[in-house]
Amino acid sequence: MIPHQYRTVAFTDVPVDLDERSLREFFLSRQVYRRTRFVVARNDDGLALVEVTKAGEEELFVDVTDVRVLASPQETILVDRADIDTAVPSQLLRAASGIAGAPRCVVVRGRYGHVNFMLDAVPRRVHVLDVAPPWPAKLVDQVRRVLDTAEELPATECVSEVVDLEEMAAREPAGHYLLPCRGGGITVPGAEVSYLDEVPPEADWLLLGCARSRAIHDHFYPDRAAGVTQVDICPAALAAARPLPPGEARLTKCCLLEEHIETRGDTVVVPWGASFTLVSAGLAAASDLAEELRTTEEGRENAT
Repeated sequence: MIPHQYRTVAFTDVPVDLDERSLREFFLSRQVYRRTRFVVARNDDGLALVEVTKAGEEELFVDVTDVRVLASPQETILVDRADIDTAVPSQLLRAASGIAGAPRCVVVRGRYGHVNFMLDAVPRRVHVLDVAPPWPAKLVDQVRRVLDTAEELPATECVSEVVDLEEMAAREPAGHYLLPCRGGGITVPGAEVSYLDEVPPEADWLLLGCARSRAIHDHFYPDRAAGVTQVDICPAALAAARPLPPGEARLTKCCLLEEHIETRGDTVVVPWGASFTLVSAGLAAASDLAEELRTTEEGRENAT
């Protein structure tokens, strides 16, 4: 549970113990602001999370008709993180990660002093596979930037998987490499390097490129179409050869796509050079897919 709007969360000191009976009696005797649904109640150094049911929302302050304690002081911790925007679920997840003891409820007091919480968090896990150079790997960097502002996206944990193209080249030694373009900044020490987009004179080279690069190569060098050796650097192809843990999804890219995204099994693919709009759409699709796969896997485990 993560409130969509932190304005529904109140943070207040209470003059009573934080057991359920004391909190019920206290809040049932009071009115709350009409938008309040949750209260982080503090007494000394302890915190409890309370949900209130109200008589209505028409008046500015309304009577409380029911009280439910969602997390006790033993299950709740307060984290002060001025760098965290508490309106963004994945930023809340970042603040909660690594806390010893894995408390059920993590209350975060973040940027602007705003307070929000995560209760019984089960993050969606998405792997992001990209290639580099250039560094940082572009798709991974775009996803991180999207996550910083994605208020509508449920809490999603992204795991970066960056394949180093220079290491790939080193595993396929050759005297001459043909790369798609200079843009990536790939270097291969001790070898001659040419760039496909410059249409260099034909040579005996190893093509370090994807299916689109191969098609361009075969167009310009039809006599070498059958004989050229290629190392496929397509992120989507690399992803297909790397199994994921059950219940997790992946986001990657492919230059054969231009204006749309595709779902291929447990992987969502966006175009190479995708805009932030398409990356956001792809990340949302991968997050939903991760939730679907996790639910399916849990159902399979429960059935057995």
